Amino acid sequence: MPGRSFLVIVLVLTGFTQMAQNIEVKAGFKEDTLGIGEEIHFWLTASYPLDIEILFPDSNYNFSPFEYVAKRFEPTSTQSGKAYDTTVYKLQSFEIDPVQYLQLPVVIFNESDSTIIRSPLDSIYFRELVAVASDTTQLKTNLSYHYVKRFFNYPLMWIITGALALIAVIIFLVYGDKIRRTLKIRKLKKDYVKFSDRLTRYIHRLKESSSPQLAEEAVSYWKKYYEKLETLPISKLTTAEILELEYTRELKDALRSIDRCVYGHLMDESLYRSFQSIEDFTQHRYNLKLEELRHGNRK
Repeated sequence: MPGRSFLVIVLVLTGFTQMAQNIEVKAGFKEDTLGIGEEIHFWLTASYPLDIEILFPDSNYNFSPFEYVAKRFEPTSTQSGKAYDTTVYKLQSFEIDPVQYLQLPVVIFNESDSTIIRSPLDSIYFRELVAVASDTTQLKTNLSYHYVKRFFNYPLMWIITGALALIAVIIFLVYGDKIRRTLKIRKLKKDYVKFSDRLTRYIHRLKESSSPQLAEEAVSYWKKYYEKLETLPISKLTTAEILELEYTRELKDALRSIDRCVYGHLMDESLYRSFQSIEDFTQHRYNLKLEELRHGNRK
């Protein structure tokens, strides 16, 4: 049995050898050189007996280092009992190897198996796009600073400035009243917090020790703030004139008590209560002004 198997293998190999001798495969590049991304052509031909079938590589084959672009084939022709097939492949390469090679397979079909015959290996030269610099070329190094004048793009600056100005005008026209009202509210709150904090300190000091000087200083500070809040000349008015103004009637007792201390030097341990009344009154007037601003009723 081992001898018979060996004989079968020899016969099969002999058949393949005789078949291969009857098939002739040729191939090669049409061009001598190529550049990066440049299309080139590789031709492949085969002559073989009429009773066998062969297959050339298609677009799915790996043509590395080349990339497949297209192919053109000639119809099979026959002569002297042989068939002739020719295919031209259009390829590209993006490699920079000085010499690039390609070899393609031809597959032979038969009843029991298939055989591959490879074409002769052919080469093509890579064409460099940049010539090598001459050996006589010398580069001189210069490390000294060289001033380069900077040019300012004035047209672009004026375009950007004009665009920003236009945007600002549009925003002001659309939201101007709201912006002004918001700024006034913010300033009104800031001024009141400052006033309330300082007046509270005056009240604590007067509660500890009443004095005409401290009372005069506190009432003067209140008049300056209230003058700004109501936009009235409060600081230049006497107590009687202040009480004649609108909304100030409820300050009658507090202001007269302060006048007795400041001008009559009549000490009153409960003088701080008069300033507490002034603080409550001022806070009420502040809240009213704040609501007027929020509803846009105050200029």
